[in-house]
Amino acid sequence: MTMKLRNRLIALGCLILFLAVAGGVLFLGGASKKPFAVILFVGDNLSPSALTAARLFSGGGEARLQMEDFPNTALCRNAANDYSVPESASASTAIASGKRVNKGCLGIAPSGEKLPSLLETASSRGRSTGLITTGRITGPTAAAYFAKTLDGSNREAIARQYAEQMPMDLVIGGGAEDFEDTAPKEGKTGSPESSGKLFAGKGVQIVKSVAELESQPFWKKTPLLALLSNGPLLPAQQQAGDGTSPIPSLSELVRVAIRKLQSDRQGYLLVVDDPMIGDAALSNDGEKMLQRIVDFDHAVATARRYAGDHSLIVVAGRETIGGLQLNGYPFLRDKGVAILALNAQGYPSLCWSTGPGFSMEPPSRPRKGFSSQPGILAQPSAFPLPYAMGVAGDVLAIGTGEGSEKIHGFLDLTDLHALLEQSL
Repeated sequence: MTMKLRNRLIALGCLILFLAVAGGVLFLGGASKKPFAVILFVGDNLSPSALTAARLFSGGGEARLQMEDFPNTALCRNAANDYSVPESASASTAIASGKRVNKGCLGIAPSGEKLPSLLETASSRGRSTGLITTGRITGPTAAAYFAKTLDGSNREAIARQYAEQMPMDLVIGGGAEDFEDTAPKEGKTGSPESSGKLFAGKGVQIVKSVAELESQPFWKKTPLLALLSNGPLLPAQQQAGDGTSPIPSLSELVRVAIRKLQSDRQGYLLVVDDPMIGDAALSNDGEKMLQRIVDFDHAVATARRYAGDHSLIVVAGRETIGGLQLNGYPFLRDKGVAILALNAQGYPSLCWSTGPGFSMEPPSRPRKGFSSQPGILAQPSAFPLPYAMGVAGDVLAIGTGEGSEKIHGFLDLTDLHALLEQSL
């Protein structure tokens, strides 16, 4: 081999090596990197009018909610398959499984097909999975992520489905009593089957407090089920002094969940469900509803702080309940009770379209199922009912992080599912 030929071969080899390295760099730089953390927040009454009222309630006209810092926003249509105005089960399934289903259905399409949820998809792709709910784990808003049933109100059947499925890595919520099997077994009488027996052989660690939850080593992959209350999780100010462990804020639960899930190298999906905003609206309790939205907003800020920059966080409304409106002209710095009370003109600041309301004066003969609280916090409803009804209204979706730029204009709730699934 001549010197000239050898130099040409060396030059050719260097060129091939350069092209291979450059191509690799371009491929890695151009390839779409999926976010390590995907966090979905879902709540009721996340509409422009309710968020405006919550902002004023939290700090007056110059206050800002943490969610307002998110760069991408859309209005979402939320109709069910058979009704124009959805309820909890169908709206939750639209987000969780990406299909419009009939009223009351969880995870089952009108054709009868069983639909995989985002959490099930995330698990099949190797991600850790977490679910937090301020309601019952067996309630329709949380159960949409694991149950397949035509009756989203059957908590006993949903509890059985939860116990029989592959366990999620972390589930936190209320409804411990729903996991106590009170039905006597054949040929047996006596005490009910405990939740421990219900999950026997499943490898699930059951804890009853956040202290127990935090004491579990973060590096262990044992599935954890935190049953923090017999019913829904109540804020500290509403908890009875019965000697049980106080339930922490939603922000604290989000912090604990992120700490538990972030040890997975393949990333995680965390769903944070807050049905108690809608629960307050059902009873026309404006103060409680607005405080719930403010607490929800704090939890969103906590997720953004602890999940890190390489994360996708989406906040989605689900349904609108009660038709709350804040009326009149509060002063710029009015906040809290100042915007809930009768205004200077003597008429209510908050009004509802349906529900029990809080009447201006005590009724001479109280009606069963209706509130009789009169006075300064009067919140009348235009059409009195024992419970508020759902109202027609698009809900907000906001997002930050890789992929959230698709949240703009008008979308369907099912579009949010597609966006999140692509990020897993």
